[in-house]
Amino acid sequence: MIGGDGADGGDGSGGDRRPADRRFRDADRGQLLLISGLVVAVSLVALVVLLNASIYSENVATRGVEAADGEALEVRAAAVEETGALIDATNRNGTATGAEIEAGVDELNRNLSGRYASRGGIAVVEPVDTTPGWYLSGPVNDSTTAPDVDRIRAFSLTNESALPSTDAANASSEAFAAVFNRSAAGGTREVYLYENGGDVVVAGGENGSTPTELCRSAATGDPVTLDLTGDRLDGEPCPGVWPADLGDDEYDIEFENADGVGAAATATVESATEPASDTALTVREAVYDATIDLRYRTADLRFETTVRVAPGEPDA
Repeated sequence: MIGGDGADGGDGSGGDRRPADRRFRDADRGQLLLISGLVVAVSLVALVVLLNASIYSENVATRGVEAADGEALEVRAAAVEETGALIDATNRNGTATGAEIEAGVDELNRNLSGRYASRGGIAVVEPVDTTPGWYLSGPVNDSTTAPDVDRIRAFSLTNESALPSTDAANASSEAFAAVFNRSAAGGTREVYLYENGGDVVVAGGENGSTPTELCRSAATGDPVTLDLTGDRLDGEPCPGVWPADLGDDEYDIEFENADGVGAAATATVESATEPASDTALTVREAVYDATIDLRYRTADLRFETTVRVAPGEPDA
């Protein structure tokens, strides 16, 4: 007869018969897994917090840099605009010399320094150099010439009398025109201004060929102003007015069919030769451009640049 101590250890209890040290080792492993899981969870939470903090800090820093950059560009724009206004004002007054412009830039420096000091910035504008030129103003006719022009800016024409009435096919012989005669490269570029069908028309051509219409505006009977270097007709955009292929070659500026138009011109040119004509066109020495050094500093930014200022110069 089989005795009572069977597979359950003989005491009938059915309990765990593993040795005590093994049971303790299994319990240790379970606790270790729980602790490891807790450590991993805490680490992930800490990583997420640190990542969010890093992203936030980078965004704040980036916004600060963009704001500082914007202020530096604002200072640059103010310095360029006011230097350009200074050059043009002294040219119109007939007092433009390198020394006059330098004195004006020194005054500008004092104004900008005071303006931006209240914002916690240090702005410094210093004159570097100027380029001599000629300021032209007054009536033009078929004998008006500006020879050996290297560069030109703020070149505009205004008519006082009625413009010739014609069309593109006859513009080369009938329309009022500013002609750019390229000395070295050869050939000519023409900009025509005339009336057609009750509109004022601007057209561009080359070598006297039939021109291409660039823009038109309803004629009002008032004087019309064509800004050649700014590509504008009476203040409105007129793309392509300035001949882009003039490049860096010297050219002479002449006029055709101008005698009956009562046209007046203003321009500032850089030329080794004094422009001349037999009209009342006034030609006087002027400053063509100026170069300035600009420095701007704040607690977060250091900005330095050298800028050439030539207001109204064509983009081409």
